[in-house]
Amino acid sequence: MLRKNPRTSWNSQESMPSVATTAYVDETAVVIGDVRIGERVYVGPCASIRADEATPIVISEECNVQDGAIFHGLKGSSIKLGKKVSVAHGAVVHGPMTIGDESFIGFNAVVHASTVGERCFIGHRALVMGVKLKDGSFVPHGSVIDTQDKADALGPVPDSLKGFNAEVVEVNCEFAKGYRSLR
Repeated sequence: MLRKNPRTSWNSQESMPSVATTAYVDETAVVIGDVRIGERVYVGPCASIRADEATPIVISEECNVQDGAIFHGLKGSSIKLGKKVSVAHGAVVHGPMTIGDESFIGFNAVVHASTVGERCFIGHRALVMGVKLKDGSFVPHGSVIDTQDKADALGPVPDSLKGFNAEVVEVNCEFAKGYRSLR
């Protein structure tokens, strides 16, 4: 469901979501305010993308926001996803936030007030809070990265996971195309 930001005038179009024609937003997802959804993006069932405080929320081309993911942020902040970012089931992305191209955020992970570099892998149920992750950083499943020292000590994404996000992106781009054709 696409909704206007309730904090702005109802006569204004500035706070309405914009969705590329090649994107798919599930009918049970809630998208509020200045949310900009790019080409071939997939937004799954029950996702919540609320730009009622953090604005804008930009989801670049070929990203996927899977079932039950939540996007929200502090007043005056923004959330920006680069190209080909995957946000897995139940993840929470809380702004201010920037996530670089080709990064993966795992199931039930929480990322808050951080900058995530390109090609990072944040494992399932990990917490990343208030840090900057350099390009190619690997956050193991269940890790708590809440200081810059912990972020700086992270190793690179293991070879066994380097192609994982590309596969997830490919499948979800196909979902966007397939589900759109059913409408």
